[in-house]
Amino acid sequence: MRIVFPAAMEPEDDTAAEPPGRSRWSWPIVGLAALPLFVWWVSWYPGMLSGDSLHQLAAVESGDFTNEVPAIHSIIIWLVTRVWDSPAAVSLVQVAAMVALLASYLRRARGAGIPGWLAGAAVLAFAWLPAVGATTIAVEVQVSQTLVGIWLLVELLGLAPDPNAYLSDPWSAARLGVALGATWLFDHAGMVVVLVMLAALAAGLRSRTHLLAVPAGGAIALFLLVQGPLYFAFGVDRGVPPLGEAYAPEIAAVYRHQPGWFEEADLELMRAVADLEVWQEAYRCGDGASLLTDREFDTAAIRAHAGAYRGLLVRSALTHPMTVAGHRACAVGVLFAPFQPAGERFETYVYNVPPNDLGIERDSLWPSGFSFTKAILVRSNQPALLWLFWRPGIILWPALAGIVTLTIRRRCLLWPAAVLIGFLLMAVLTVREPSFRESFSVYSLSFLSLPLWWPALSRDAAE
Repeated sequence: MRIVFPAAMEPEDDTAAEPPGRSRWSWPIVGLAALPLFVWWVSWYPGMLSGDSLHQLAAVESGDFTNEVPAIHSIIIWLVTRVWDSPAAVSLVQVAAMVALLASYLRRARGAGIPGWLAGAAVLAFAWLPAVGATTIAVEVQVSQTLVGIWLLVELLGLAPDPNAYLSDPWSAARLGVALGATWLFDHAGMVVVLVMLAALAAGLRSRTHLLAVPAGGAIALFLLVQGPLYFAFGVDRGVPPLGEAYAPEIAAVYRHQPGWFEEADLELMRAVADLEVWQEAYRCGDGASLLTDREFDTAAIRAHAGAYRGLLVRSALTHPMTVAGHRACAVGVLFAPFQPAGERFETYVYNVPPNDLGIERDSLWPSGFSFTKAILVRSNQPALLWLFWRPGIILWPALAGIVTLTIRRRCLLWPAAVLIGFLLMAVLTVREPSFRESFSVYSLSFLSLPLWWPALSRDAAE
C-alpha cells in the first residue's frame, strides 16, 4: 500500500487497501478533532500572543529578520501575513496543519498495527485537551517545532511496517528528508533529533543503509537551501544567541556552589554582565529565564565578547561536570516531574495580549465560546490540577515505558518511538524555563506515542 502525506493527496485507487470502515469512521473522527481547535481559534482570536510573539511580529513587519528565533519561522509568518495581514492568519494555519497531521496520524497508525478505535480515541483525546487547543493557536516557534515533530512521527509510522518499500519510493523518502530538514531548521538544536533518527534508522536497516541516501541528502539539501539562498534573499542576520548567553545559568550554578573556583579575570567577565550578587540571587536551577531576563543582567556584554564567555562556560563545565549536570537535571524537571512543586511557577497560556504598538488586541469572534474556554483554562490551571492537564510527566513516563516494551516485543516500531527520544534529548539539552510551550513537543509526541503500547503487547508482536 502506498501512503502519502497529507492524507487528502492519496490516490483514490489505494482506498481499497485500507482497513474496513475507513471511509465510515475516519472523517467523522477528523471532524470531531478539528472542532475544538477551531473553537479555540474563534474564541481567542487572533490567537495566544506573548511578549515574544509580539516582538517577532514587529520584527517581521519591519523586515528585520534575525536568527535568534529560527529565521525560517519569521519568514513563514511573513509569507502567511502577505495573504492576510493578521496574526490570526498564522494561528489559523497552525490549526489547519494540526488537523491535517492528526488525519494522517490516524491512517498511518492503523498501518502500523494500531486498531482504528485506539488511534481515533488518541486523536480525539489529544485534540480536546485544553492545553493542546490553547497552545496550538499560540504564535510561537515552539508550536511549529511541535507540528514538525508530529509530521516526523507520522512519516516513521508509515516507514515501520515495510521500510524497504517506503524508502524505495522516491516520494516517500524525499518527504522524510524534508521532515528531517524542517526539524533541523525550526530549532537551533534540531540537529540532535536528526542525528538520533538517522542513527536509529541506520541501526535497524544494517546492510541497507544506502536506502537512507535520499532522506539524509534531502535534509541536508533543504537546510543548505534555506540557510543559503533563502536567508540571503530575506537579508537574515544569521547570528544566534552565543553559548555563553544561552548557558549562562550553568555558569551561575557553578558560581553558586563553587564561588572560590573563579579567578579574578573570570569574575571581571561576570561583573561586566551583572553584579555578582545578581548571578547569585537571580539564579534558579529550575528556571534559567529568571537570570537571563533579570533587568540587571546585561546579555549585550556577553554578545560583545562571545568567545571569552564561551571559554568560561567550557572551563566551568569541564571542571565541575556534576554541578552542571545537576543544574540540567533540575532544569528538565519540568518534563519529568508529574506534580507541580509548591511555590514554583509554571507558565501555561497568556490571557491578555500584552500592550503593543502593532494595534493587536483580543477580539473574540465568539464571546460565548471565549467565556466557556476561559472557564476551562482557569479551572485546569489550578495548582492542584496542573499535573493532570498541563505537566508532561503524566504522559511522558507511560510513553517511555511503552518504548521499553517495544524494545523487547516489536523492535520495528522503535523507529517512530525514536522521534520522542530525539525531541526529549533535545529538550533535556536546551529547556530553559518551566513553561508549557517549552514542553509542547515532548507532551504531544508522548501522547501520540501511547498507542504504540497496543502492537507491543499484541499476541503476534514478537519478531
